[in-house]
This record gives sequence, structure tokens and C-alpha cells, in this order.
Amino acid sequence: MAWTLEEILTATGGSLEGEAKARRFGEIVTDSNRVTTGSVFVALKGEKFDGHRFVKDAVSRGAACLMVHQGLRQSQRKDVTTIKVPDTQRGLGDLAHFRREQYRPKVLAITGSNGKTTTKEMLAAILQQACLDGKPLKGKILKTEGNFNNLVGLPMTLLRLRKKHRVAVVELGTNRPGEIARLAEIAAPDLAMITSVAAAHLEGLKSLAGVAKEKGALFSRVRDGGAVAVNMDDPWVRRLGKKFDGRKITYGQRGQVRAESGSLIGSGAMRFTLRAGQQRCQVRLHFIGRHNIANAVGAAAMAHGLGVRLAAIRRGLENVKPYAMRMRVESWRGIGIINDAYNANPASMEAAIKTLSEIECRGHRIAVLGDMFELGKHSRLRHLEFGNQLAQARLDCVYLLGERAPDVRRGALRSGMKPERIFVGESHSEIGRRLHRHVKKGDWLLVKGSRGMKMESILLQLKGLEAGE
Repeated sequence: MAWTLEEILTATGGSLEGEAKARRFGEIVTDSNRVTTGSVFVALKGEKFDGHRFVKDAVSRGAACLMVHQGLRQSQRKDVTTIKVPDTQRGLGDLAHFRREQYRPKVLAITGSNGKTTTKEMLAAILQQACLDGKPLKGKILKTEGNFNNLVGLPMTLLRLRKKHRVAVVELGTNRPGEIARLAEIAAPDLAMITSVAAAHLEGLKSLAGVAKEKGALFSRVRDGGAVAVNMDDPWVRRLGKKFDGRKITYGQRGQVRAESGSLIGSGAMRFTLRAGQQRCQVRLHFIGRHNIANAVGAAAMAHGLGVRLAAIRRGLENVKPYAMRMRVESWRGIGIINDAYNANPASMEAAIKTLSEIECRGHRIAVLGDMFELGKHSRLRHLEFGNQLAQARLDCVYLLGERAPDVRRGALRSGMKPERIFVGESHSEIGRRLHRHVKKGDWLLVKGSRGMKMESILLQLKGLEAGE
């Protein structure tokens, strides 16, 4: 998408260094490997990297414009247009906000400790089936891909906006104070939701109150005339919703939009009754776990707030499938696998264990679990508490991996789990080999841990051993 020099200077408040060698440019990029002829290269600087080191490479690949930090000694390049800004990361966000205001789609923003990505995918699927102002939205929706939800990912998502887009569904993530406020400033949402407030990223946010304050910044930055979807089942979100003066769509057991019943059907789907106002419909969801019914209801509430009809909500929810490594049901050698390896925190671990406990199983229920990261000073206690939860669950065997595995084991033993049901592994490959020897047809495996644990490697090891036989 083309940019003019005037647009970039207006958006960022930057200053031109020297003479402009060009006044019209191509796409915005932050990775020099993705530069094409005419690109604007934004030299981001982080704790472990500095894009200014790749300016020469970007120019050699055809960059026509550079955005660099003020105050950094950057020799003027005579062959490209150079714009200086106080902070290139902020400048990137300013460019994204400029595009958002230029095209003015309806922006629907989602944050929360759990369920952001799944809810975002569900909502986008609903909107593909919907109409807005009497016109179909299919093919006119922009959404966050994967979890591109931080101070780089969100701007890069909004920079993909085109004139055809009528709705943007964006995900906002954080692990330190102030990030949601800035992300919401960039996105300027018309409709916003906080899925939940739970013990996640406590290393940076310190406490549940800190998590709530950070997430709550989204509600305070909804555009005038906008609305919020409030999860009435979460006490923290409920309090945040009370502070919002505009229109509210409530959801949950006591909400305007709610699930009135729900049950597993088969090994990879659920059926529930969705109610929105006075209307009801049956929904068949290709997900497992009661928390995913809650995610579906949240997505339905956002769509309901936009005026989407219940029939379109049902069609969208029935079309969407689980995202990779997020409660995705797989099968291998007659063994059921719940691949939830993408990430973990105490609340999502509890939900996953509950799902495994409730699933119909002819063999053994086996949990393969890694550490939960970013819990700071709360880490030891949270892992001990999680061990207690494991002892109360309907599990036959638990495999643990990570520095905090002994804490989980200790908590489980204190709560009555027998030692022979708990195995602490030293490596992914060790657990993979042990599973290969012991799992049998009819068993169910849950694989979960924080992203840095890369627990999906155990599944690759397990399946690789089979291939090598």
C-alpha cells in the first residue's frame, strides 16, 4: 500500500533529515529481509536487537525511505529519504493509527488473560457470515493473524488495512504495564472486550489487581459512541464494566448473551444452546472444553453488539476450527491427543485439566505438562497450588517437565496423589520415549505448557519414534 512523504510526516510528527530523494513509497517493513523496492524500513530498537544495524542491508534490498531514532548517530544516507522520530516503535504505531483513521473500519478489540486468540478467530468467522448495514462482510474483514498482538504485531496488522475492509478484529496482548493503553490508542476500538482477568504475566504486572488495571485500559479507550462486551462471570471484568459509561453487552450466566446448556458430542465437538436477548439457537462447536463455550459466547456477544443476527452467529461458530496448539484434538495410533501446547498460565492449566477429566475415555487419562512462565515471585506457590489441582482431577498419570516440575510434584503428593502416578522428566526426548513405551489405544493425552517450554516437541518425538520403528 503506497505512502507519501507527507502522510508519514503527518502521522509520526517526524522530521526529514536532509533532502527527500523520493516522496512516494511502498509498504512499511521492520525486517530488512522483507524489504522490496520502494519500501519504508522502520529501524526498531529493542532490548536484544537494533534495526539500525540493518539499515545498509535494507537500502541494498531497495528501501526508498528509512525511519530512524532521533538522538542516535545515524549517518545521513544520500540515496534514500530519511525520517527521524523520537521512538521508532511509537512511530510504527502512529503509522498504523493513521491508516486506521484513514479507512475508518469498525475496529473490534479483544484482550484478556485467556481465550483471546480463540475468541478472535470465532468472532472473525461469525463476521464472515454476517451483514453490516445490509451489506455482506465476507471478504471484507481484517483480523490479527496468529497472536500478532503486541506493540509491533498490532501495528503491522492495521497496516494491512485496505479500502475494502469494513471491520478489523484485533487482539491486544501485554506482559508489562502501559502496553494495553498504547495498543488501544493505536487501534481506537469501536467495540471492545476483556475475556478474563487471571494470574498471567505476574512477573511484569505483579498481581491480579495489576492485571485488571492493565486490561481495563482497553475499556477506557473505546471511541465515543462505542460499546464494550462484559463477561459477567469474571468478577474483575464485571467491576471494570461498571466503570464504563457507554453501551454494554453483557454475557455469561447472568448476561444478555449466554449458553443455557452444553455437552460433549463425540471426541472433538460440543453442542450448546445459545441465547441472545429473547432468541435461542442450537450450536455445534468444533471445540472441546467448557471454557471454549465461554469463548464462543463472548464472540457471540461482540457480534450481537454489532447487530449481527443470531443465524449468522450460529453459522460462524459452526464453521470455525481450533487454532494450532490451542485445545486442538488430534489422533495418533488410536490415542486421543489434546494439543494445547501453545501457552499456559494457572487459569488455562486448570481449564485444560478439567477438560481432560471430563472427556469420555476408554483407557488412561495422561497429562504431559510443562512450566508456567512469567509468574515472577508467585511462581513457586502457583506451581504448588497447581499440583494440588492435579491430585483432585480424574487423571491416571502425570508427566512433568521444567524447573518448576518438582514444585508441582510436591503439591500433588501433599494432596494425596500416589508417587507412581507422577513422572518428572529431564528432557522432551526422555518423556517422548517413556510415553512411546506406555501409552495404548484408548488413552487420552493432554500436552500443555508455556510457549518457552515447546511441549509440542514431545509429540513430535512420540510420533517420530513410531515412524522410525
